[in-house]
This record gives sequence, structure tokens and C-alpha cells, in this order.
Amino acid sequence: MSQPSAPTRAYRLAVFGAPIKQSKSPLIHTMFGQQAGLEIHYDAREAPAGTLAEALGVLAAEGGVGANITAPLKQEAMRLATSVSSRVRRAGAANTLSLTENGWRADTTDGAGLVADLERLGLSPGGVSIHILGAGGATAGILAALLEAGARRVDIYNRTAATAVALAEAHADLGEVKGQGFDALPGRAADLVLNATSLGHHGQAPPLHREMFANGAACYDLNYGTAAAPVLAWCAEQGIPAFDGLGMLVGQAAVSFETWTGFRPDPAPVLQALGDAEF
Repeated sequence: MSQPSAPTRAYRLAVFGAPIKQSKSPLIHTMFGQQAGLEIHYDAREAPAGTLAEALGVLAAEGGVGANITAPLKQEAMRLATSVSSRVRRAGAANTLSLTENGWRADTTDGAGLVADLERLGLSPGGVSIHILGAGGATAGILAALLEAGARRVDIYNRTAATAVALAEAHADLGEVKGQGFDALPGRAADLVLNATSLGHHGQAPPLHREMFANGAACYDLNYGTAAAPVLAWCAEQGIPAFDGLGMLVGQAAVSFETWTGFRPDPAPVLQALGDAEF
């Protein structure tokens, strides 16, 4: 007589942000669940700044065990957590929360997701010089990973110079990193230029100059879909190879999924499935 199969384990998860309706995270984690043979209930929930604590309380009451956090809540998530990883402590921002007996634990998987995607594209940060445009939560979440991956030099440019300077100083022990204002552009030529601003969501691009790019340099926009379009269009006009952040999105999600379930999914088939989609 055959034994009854074990019930599929179920996980209730969510992503919080504002705006959030455009998020592809529910689809990504559902596909990860199919790989793992797990039942995943993952939805996108609107949570304007200042409302995350209440939203997390609702999720926990529903049996939720984990959450992804996106703009504008990454700093708020860190402040609400009862424990934080060393990466979050340095960055001052979190994108992944896990419910423990003692409350929510905060981590950030953005840096690991970005480095993995850069390596997939043949743009490994090891030994290269990098410009980052923007000094908000997105940059805070990736800077340590880039330096730990061996970036030769990182220059951060931001509308408010003091924000870039403070972020650079918090990471100075990991490598050569400098913060300055947009008025310092184009600065030294770099091998890789990263757009970490949110200007693309408003149809705009950050200050871009051909002189920022060394010979053979590439550009990577942490945004994807229409939010990456302004930067990708500028690069196309200049003949500069450019990529959007869809691979980073899938890569960081894979690390979050493993944090919650113990299963490390393969991002490749998920990225392929999303590649032809319109956002």
C-alpha cells in the first residue's frame, strides 16, 4: 500500500512599497515556488511611508513569514526590525524581512543580486572602476557588495553631495570610494556606470556625459522596464552597451527566497520567462 504524499509546505509572503502595482515579485516568487515544489502565497501590498509597521502586523497575523521591501520603505524596514544583519547595519537600509520568535529580522539581498547579474553579463566588478549615480537606498544596498567583489574604485554622485559623502565614508574601510555632487560630473572615466536614481520613473535620466565612460565601458540601470528606458535610450544614441536591472531583481529575489525557505532557486529560467514581457 502506497504511503500518502507529504503535504506541500506553504509560505505566505509579500512585498511592500509605494507604488507597488507594477511589481513582478509575486510572479517571480511563484515561479521559484514551482521549482522548489512549495506552495507560495506572495502578493504586492501598497504601503506608503510611515505605514510599514501596521502592514507588517497584518501580514504576521495572516501567518506571513517574510517580506520584501522596496521604495520608499527600505530605511523604515531597518528601523522597525528587532535584529539586523551586518550588511543592513552598514547600508542603513533593508529589502528583506524574516519573522522570527523575537520579531522581524532585516537583511539586504540587493548587492548579491546585482553582483550575480553583472557576472552573468560579463561585467564582473572585480578590478574595475565604477560610477554610481544616486546615493539613496538602492546605492546603500549594493555598495558593500561591489567593494567586496573587488571593485578598484567607486565614485558616487548625487544631487545632494553630503548624502553621497556620508555613504562613501560608511564604506571606506572596504575599498576606495568617494562621494560627491552631480556638479562634479563627468569626473574620471569609469569602466562601468550604474544608474541607481529613481528618475526613470518620471521619464527622466540622471546627468550623463560621454566623458564618464572609459573605452569599452558599459552602463547598467538598476531599474527595469519603462523606468530604465531614458538611460538605455541615451546609451543607444552614444553607442554604449547598456542593460536594465531585471536580472538584479530576479537575483536578489532568489537570495530572499532561500532566506525564507532554505531552497536556492535557479534565476535563469525565471529571467528567461520575464525577458519578453512588457512592463
